[in-house]
Amino acid sequence: MERLNKIWRLLLAAVMILPLGNIWGSNLQEVAAQEDAVRKVVVGTSGQTKPSNYFDENNELTGLEIEILSEIEERVEGLEFTYEITEFASLFAGLDSGNFDLVANNLGENEERREKYLFSQYPYVITHNVLITDKDAEDNLTMEDMAGQSFGVVPASPQSMFLEAWNEEHPDRAVDIQYVDSDPSQIIRDVYTGRFDATIYSTTYLNDVQSTYGIELKRHPIENEDAIRPPGSYFIYQPEDIELREQMDEALAEMREDGTLKAISMKYFGEDNSQLTPEIIEKNDAIEAERLGEAGTAMRRVVVGTTGQTKPNNYFDENNELTGLEIDILKEVARRVPNLSFTYEITEFPSLFAGLDAGNFDMVANNLGENEERREKYLFSHYPYVVTHNVMITDTEAPDNLTMAEMAGQSFGVVAASPQSMFLEAWNEEHPDKAVDIQYVDSDPSQIIRDVYTGRFDATIYSTTYLNDVQNTYGIELKRHPIENEDAIQPPGSYFIYRQEDLDLREAIDGALAEMRADGTLSQLSQTYFGEDNAQLSEAIIEKNDVIEAERQAAAGELDVADTEASSEGKLFAPEIIPDILPTILGKLPITLMMTFVSALIGLVLGFLIALAKINKVPVLAQLMTLFVSFMRGTPQLVQLFLAYYGFPLVVRWLNQQFGWSFDVNSIPALIYVFIAFGLNEAAYNSETFRAAILSVNKSEIEAAKAIGLTDGQTMRRIVLPSAMIVAIPNLGNSLISLLKGTSLAFTVTVIDIMGQARIIAGANLRFFEAYIAVALIYWVCCLLIEWFVGWLEKRLDVDAIDPEAQVDSVAPDTKA
Repeated sequence: MERLNKIWRLLLAAVMILPLGNIWGSNLQEVAAQEDAVRKVVVGTSGQTKPSNYFDENNELTGLEIEILSEIEERVEGLEFTYEITEFASLFAGLDSGNFDLVANNLGENEERREKYLFSQYPYVITHNVLITDKDAEDNLTMEDMAGQSFGVVPASPQSMFLEAWNEEHPDRAVDIQYVDSDPSQIIRDVYTGRFDATIYSTTYLNDVQSTYGIELKRHPIENEDAIRPPGSYFIYQPEDIELREQMDEALAEMREDGTLKAISMKYFGEDNSQLTPEIIEKNDAIEAERLGEAGTAMRRVVVGTTGQTKPNNYFDENNELTGLEIDILKEVARRVPNLSFTYEITEFPSLFAGLDAGNFDMVANNLGENEERREKYLFSHYPYVVTHNVMITDTEAPDNLTMAEMAGQSFGVVAASPQSMFLEAWNEEHPDKAVDIQYVDSDPSQIIRDVYTGRFDATIYSTTYLNDVQNTYGIELKRHPIENEDAIQPPGSYFIYRQEDLDLREAIDGALAEMRADGTLSQLSQTYFGEDNAQLSEAIIEKNDVIEAERQAAAGELDVADTEASSEGKLFAPEIIPDILPTILGKLPITLMMTFVSALIGLVLGFLIALAKINKVPVLAQLMTLFVSFMRGTPQLVQLFLAYYGFPLVVRWLNQQFGWSFDVNSIPALIYVFIAFGLNEAAYNSETFRAAILSVNKSEIEAAKAIGLTDGQTMRRIVLPSAMIVAIPNLGNSLISLLKGTSLAFTVTVIDIMGQARIIAGANLRFFEAYIAVALIYWVCCLLIEWFVGWLEKRLDVDAIDPEAQVDSVAPDTKA
C-alpha cells in the first residue's frame, strides 16, 4: 500500500510539473525567437574623436554619437549596437570587409565616399571646419597666408585630402603636411604647444579641447570649406544595407522633431548643432532622389573572384592594392551603374569556378576565355571586354615559327584547368606520337614565362600581352610563335563569367561595357595596360557572339519549369560521376605515397640526429639545429616548398657563375625538391618528438644498464630507444598523417599527385565539388590505414606488458664472452 501511495504521489507531481514544463519550454522558445529577431549591429569607431566618441574616466565609451545610437536602440525594436574600436584609417576597410555594419566617427561626405557607401539621408549634427592657429596669429588668415607652415592632420582624413589637393593645385603656396596617427585633441594641443603651426578641425572639437585643457587658440574661417567636407556628420553604412539605414533615419527624424538631438548637442557642444538648413535638406533630398532614380533597386554588392596574379589584368601594385585592367574596368562599371558595388576575393586559379559554383563569387574576372564546357555551364559577357591572342613562347635560341608538331617531347609549363592546359591535353590525346610533356604549375603566368627563360620549361603558351609585360618588367627576351589553331586554346577575347541564373547582373555590366566601348574608355584602359588598343571587336567576333546569345535565349525560352529544375539538379551536383573519377585519381596514389614515405624516412633519420645533437648540447651544432627547427616550425610548408623549388636553382646558378661549373639545375626532377622540403619540415617536428621521448626515459633504467656494463651505444639501442619509441609513436603517427595531407601542396611545383589529378579533372569537366569529394575519400581512407597501423605498432611495442626482469635479462651483456 505504501508503495502504491508513493507511485500516486509521483504521478500527481508529474501532472503538476508538466504544465510548468510546457510554460517554461514556451518561454524559452519565445526568448529564442526574440533573440533571433534582434539584429546585432557592429559599429566601427575610433573612440578618440571627442566629443563625438571617446572613453570617459571610467574607461567607458561615450560621446554624442554613442548617446544618439543608444537612443536609437531604445526607439527601434530589434536593433542592438556593439562597438569595435580601431584607428581612423581602418574604419572604411572594416566596412568593406563586412567587419562593421556602419561607422560612426564624426564622418563627413566627399565624392569618393558618396559613390562607394550608403549615407544617412541627413546629417545628425552640423559642424564647420576652421583653420586653427595659436592665439597670437593674425586674424582671418587664409590658406594663401599659410604657405610653408606645418599642418598636423590624420592620414586619409578629409583635412589631409584637402591639404594634399591644395598643395597639388598651388605648388607655389604649398604647406608642410605632417601626418599624425593621433586623436584630434592631441593635434589641436600640438598647435598650442607649437609643434605644428596649424591644423584644420571643426569648431566643436576646438571648443571641447579649449574647455577641457584651459587653453586658447584662434580660429579662422575657410572660404572653400566644402572642399574639406560639406557641413554635417553622417552615419555610413554598407551599400546594400538600406533597411538598417531607413530604420535609423526614421529614429533620427523623431529625435530631431522632439528635441532629443538638440538636447544631446547642447550637452556635448554647448550649442544646438542639430538643426538642418533648407540648403542641406534640399541637397540631401536631391542626392537621395538621384540614388533611387539611378539605382531603381537596392544597392547590390557583387563579389568578384580573381587570382590577383594575372598581370596586367589583375595584380597587386607596390602599395599592395589590387589593380589592373579588369579592376579599372569594374571600377568604371560601378561608377556608371550606381546600384552595383564590387568587392574582390583572391584565390588560386583552379578555385575560381569552384567558388562560382558554391556561390562564394557572383562573377569571376581573370582574363578568362571561352571553351565549350564553360559555355555550357556558365553565363558569359555578351562580348569580350578585350581581345588578345595566344602564342607559343620559347627561348630566343629556338627556331622561328615553331609548330606544335615540332615540340614533341618538349616540356610545357601551364596552370592546371587553364585553357592552355586543356589545349595541350587535347593535343596529346589526338597526337600520341607528337605528345608534349605537360608540367602543371600552380603559379602566376609571369613566373611560368620566366621559367621558360631560365630553362626550367622548354615552352609555354600565353597571350602576347602577358609576354610583353613580363619582358618589360624583368628585362628579358623570349621568342613568340603563332599558333595555327589558336581557337582551340581559346577564341580571342577575355570575358567576365557569371552563374547561369544571374542574367540581370550580366546585362547591367554589359550595358556599361557597351557605353565604355562606344566612348573610348575601354580603348584608353587597354592603351594604359597593354600599350595598344585591344578593345575593338571584329565583325567575326560580333557575329559569333550574337549567334551564341540568340541560341542561349532560344534555349532558355524552350525550357519549362520542370525542365529547368531537372537541369539544375543535374548541373549542381552529380554524385554518380564520383565512381568514374576515383580510378583516375587513384592512378596518382603511388606518387602521393612515395612522397609521404620518402619524406617521412628523411624526417625520421634527420629528426633523430637533430634530437641527439640538442640533447648532448654539441657546441655550435646544437645552436644551429635550434635555429633550423625554429625556422621550419615557424614558416608555412608551402613557403618552404617554394624556397626549395625556386630558391635552390638560384643558388646553383650562382655557384655555376662563381666557379665556372655547368651543372644543369633544370635536370633535377621536381620530386627531389618535394622530398627535400617535406623531409626537412618533418625532421624539425620529429626532432622535438624524439627529444621529448628520449628525455622521458627513466634515468634509473639508464643507470642500471651502465651498472651492469652496457656501453652508451648498447644503452641507447637496448634501453633508451625501446622505451622512447612507445612514447614517440603516437606523435610520429600524427606527423605522418599531417605529412600525407601536406603532400597535396606538391602540385604547386608540377608534381601531379592525387590532389593535382583531382584539380586537373575538375578543370576539364568543371565538376570541382565531385572531384574534391573523390580525393577527400582517398585521403580519408589512407589516414584511417595509417591510424590503424600506428595503433597496431603501439600494441606491439607496449613495454608495460613486458616483464621488467625479463627485459633486464635480455639486455644483460654476454658474460661468456
